[in-house]
Amino acid sequence: MRSEGSAESVIRRTLSDKRRGRRSKMSKERQEFLIGTYTETVIFGDGSRFIGNGQGIYWADIDMVSGKIRLKQIIEGIKNPSYVCADKAGKRIYAVSELEEYEGHKSGAVSVYEVGEDGSVKLLDRKASMGTNPCHLYLDETEGILYISNYGSGSACAYRIGQDGCLKEPAMVIRHHGHSIDEERQEGPHVHSIHPCRFAEGVLVCDLGLDKISRCVVREQDGQWLFTEEESWMTKPGYGPRMLVYHPVLPIFYVVQEMGNRVLVYEYGNGTPQQVQDVSSLVTEDGGNFNTAAEIRIHSSGTRLYVSNRGADCITVYDVDGAGRIAPNGSIPSGGKTPRCFAAAENAESGNTFLVIANQDSDQLLSVKHTDCHMAEAEDELQVGSPVCVWLL
Repeated sequence: MRSEGSAESVIRRTLSDKRRGRRSKMSKERQEFLIGTYTETVIFGDGSRFIGNGQGIYWADIDMVSGKIRLKQIIEGIKNPSYVCADKAGKRIYAVSELEEYEGHKSGAVSVYEVGEDGSVKLLDRKASMGTNPCHLYLDETEGILYISNYGSGSACAYRIGQDGCLKEPAMVIRHHGHSIDEERQEGPHVHSIHPCRFAEGVLVCDLGLDKISRCVVREQDGQWLFTEEESWMTKPGYGPRMLVYHPVLPIFYVVQEMGNRVLVYEYGNGTPQQVQDVSSLVTEDGGNFNTAAEIRIHSSGTRLYVSNRGADCITVYDVDGAGRIAPNGSIPSGGKTPRCFAAAENAESGNTFLVIANQDSDQLLSVKHTDCHMAEAEDELQVGSPVCVWLL
């Protein structure tokens, strides 16, 4: 049992205080963000069935002094937008639809929305994701290619984006093959995420089903666009690589392992990634719960790393040293059930970081202020049906 002075107790007391009408000073500075949700039934990788009750893509913002969350609008008319992102200008929004069938084909879908000057949002384009159950997408730095991770079919798709913002044909697809040691979760490939590659050309692809991280490249050759796998690295069998983040300065990246509940640290100073650390995603006090690790974020200062844990229902906080190595420094309760995703909104003036946590199974979004001294205090709560993604605009 946690003591009354624990972070969990602080969260419960603070939320109780706010419900009794305690007011905090508001700021004009607000951070906008998008929330992806499940709107209908989805079958997860372990075979379990989840009934989503979200309404689409939620658009909200958070006051960067008080931590108060405000809902601005809901983009409806889209099924299971489980991952969303936006361009740098915030004028176009991209979202996957985590589905097994779209327009009669075995595929999910990907949608593009255009944001008007008045804040209105309209659907610009929607096409098949070229694979089933897409769960992640990445817009490259040039904003000319959209990469989609199809978890169900174990494939990676790349769409070129036209000047009008629409998705151009053809879609280039890499299909993985094989399996790993877990007969239930790793019976085949399951591409979970795609990220920029900072040490070579292309993107990095995390495949949970194969315990593999691969570097893939889109090239034009003889008038044809090709999407090819150039090289790959294996994790330990059964780890299940899910997501990664880069250190803001050092040649380091961090990969969260969903099934193994680990964080792997890779150094690429010589151009080839070398694993230099393998650390648990859980601190000792959380170790007795069934758990799957999920999201990973790093502070812009490069001094703190965060990882969410579903089951333990917490955010593990790591200190990051000058060489990019990590050491756990406690955990923050998520304030709900199944923190699928979270974002770290930073206030440069105050030095505070607000964790915006999407608790999938308790239908809520929680804002938690986390300071440099590792104190956590819940600030606000927003009811959202089946939230599974938070993207800062």
